[in-house]
Amino acid sequence: MSKQKKDYLFLLVSFLIILIFGTLLPASNGLTPQGLWTLGIFVAALVMWTTISISWPSLIVLFLLGLIPSVGYQAAFTGTFGNSTVAFLIFTFALVYPLSQTNFIRRCTIALITNRIAKKSPWRFVIFLFTAITFLGLFISPTVLMVTFMPFLIDIFKVLHIEKGSKVGSMITMGATFCINLSSGMTAIAHVWPTLAIGFYKGATGKEISQVQYMMVGIPIGILIIIGMLLVFRFIYCPNDIKNINLKAVEKLKGTIKPADRKEKIILATMLLTVILWIMPSFIKGILPTVYTTISGWTTAFPPLLGCIILMIVNINGKSILSFKEVTNKGISWASVLMVGVASELGAVLTAKTMGIETWLTNILSPLAKGLPEILLALFFIVWCVVETNFSSNIVTTTIVSSVAISVISSLSTTANGINLAAVIMLIGFGAAVCNMTPAGQAGVNPVAIGTEYTTAKDMLIWGAAFAVISIVVMTFVGYPFAKLIL
Repeated sequence: MSKQKKDYLFLLVSFLIILIFGTLLPASNGLTPQGLWTLGIFVAALVMWTTISISWPSLIVLFLLGLIPSVGYQAAFTGTFGNSTVAFLIFTFALVYPLSQTNFIRRCTIALITNRIAKKSPWRFVIFLFTAITFLGLFISPTVLMVTFMPFLIDIFKVLHIEKGSKVGSMITMGATFCINLSSGMTAIAHVWPTLAIGFYKGATGKEISQVQYMMVGIPIGILIIIGMLLVFRFIYCPNDIKNINLKAVEKLKGTIKPADRKEKIILATMLLTVILWIMPSFIKGILPTVYTTISGWTTAFPPLLGCIILMIVNINGKSILSFKEVTNKGISWASVLMVGVASELGAVLTAKTMGIETWLTNILSPLAKGLPEILLALFFIVWCVVETNFSSNIVTTTIVSSVAISVISSLSTTANGINLAAVIMLIGFGAAVCNMTPAGQAGVNPVAIGTEYTTAKDMLIWGAAFAVISIVVMTFVGYPFAKLIL
């Protein structure tokens, strides 16, 4: 069956699902007729996003949301395109784009892997290499970083005479891929799934998880997971050929990169200013409350907007550092932006009181979950998130698990388990980045790693599963309690 016929088939299935929910299922336990139609749209959206695409099916979801009487098109359009989450993504994608066009990624990596400590042993070299990748991934989208970094990694392999099919080559390729994916959950800078999860939480509660709060949880937890990965590689995977790496040859890489020019320095300074504006409010809250309130009111979209304006105004050799035409054509993932906007509005509609979905879940789940230990509820959502994200889109996973978690945990607010919704949602945004097992887990990253032929789909599946287990344990028993303290 051709791709077009499959798409038509899944479209038909999606519309049938909506009709079944809206016309055949009874409204009960507080669930309203509009709530049934909304649940049908939600399930249909998941089918279309998973089987067809995250791009144009989002327009169908938006069209269907506007048909709901209590929503209407005015509210649907405003909720989709008029929220700061969409603006944040657009401006952050645009701001990071010129950085990816410089030699900063290579320069940063070379500086770390050629330092005196890194050259003392092959394992130290590997640690510093993964450190460089993770650091870069904190503020560069995973697809951009993978496409930019992987050719450089292959150059490193050639210099060090690491061959395809070698255990050490597979380990470094897998480790680099795992770090790129994981770092996309450690901060919300230029990363879709953490931003989407934070947006869901704000839409449902009116409260915001700040960039600083997210990073204070995401970065330490990510570091612990990477340490766990290194221990597994060192003592279980055991690549005996790692001792054959000639670390003296790494010095050859130093002469391949020119010093940073004026353009790169301006880009880095602008990025630094953006990060300062993101994190500064959290540090002045108690000292300058008026200033804190003012800056916080600008939303997280303001700093990257200012950064984009600066880079468009500043000219180097008669050209703007950031070309509006180029960045809108090449630098912004419009499919992701559209889906995030539509998914945010869909999440808001699902949790609206007029739908009765929260009441329905309360009536059904409260008797089952009352008194259930909160750590088990947190474990349930974390396992669900990590398992699904390895076989599905990160964005779809975040949408599904966050929406259900918000509805379920909100419905249990009167029970005694005391589960922290903000902590769970933050870990869902983080957990969506633990997506290494299959090519579908991160379509812009994992197939590229396998395509280098330095690792295999089998190795990615096996060791990606080990990485997932490490992540689940750390997120549940360290990340959740720590997130509760921060949030």
